[in-house]
Amino acid sequence: MKQLIYTIAIGCMVLFTATSCKDMDDNYREYLDNVPTYAPAVRNLRAVSPEPGNLTLMWDIVDDTHLIKSMRIVVKKTATDTRTIEIPEVVTEYTVTDLELQGYEFEVFTIDGFGNLSKPVIETFTPIPGRE
Repeated sequence: MKQLIYTIAIGCMVLFTATSCKDMDDNYREYLDNVPTYAPAVRNLRAVSPEPGNLTLMWDIVDDTHLIKSMRIVVKKTATDTRTIEIPEVVTEYTVTDLELQGYEFEVFTIDGFGNLSKPVIETFTPIPGRE
């Protein structure tokens, strides 16, 4: 009789443990199932100034996955004075015009088909020829 009670108790404990672990998996399942895949970031960001007030930004793209669908450049004059340039296609250079003769911080993003941004590549350039 004791052996039957022990067997039933162990069976109940195993059953309880197995079902409670499944419930625990449900707590984080959304994080596993909805992990976004981001577009790869640009590489080797550089710039040349063909004339005062203009900068041609250039970069390399390595996208074996073909996730990149568009691009974004954020131009920061100061912490509060920024402008965003949306590029609806994949390019490897872009000329930014109407800049003052001072240093600007540039953030270049790639964007995938779902609107996810890559990590930004950030560099500071001055739109004065010879001072890139």
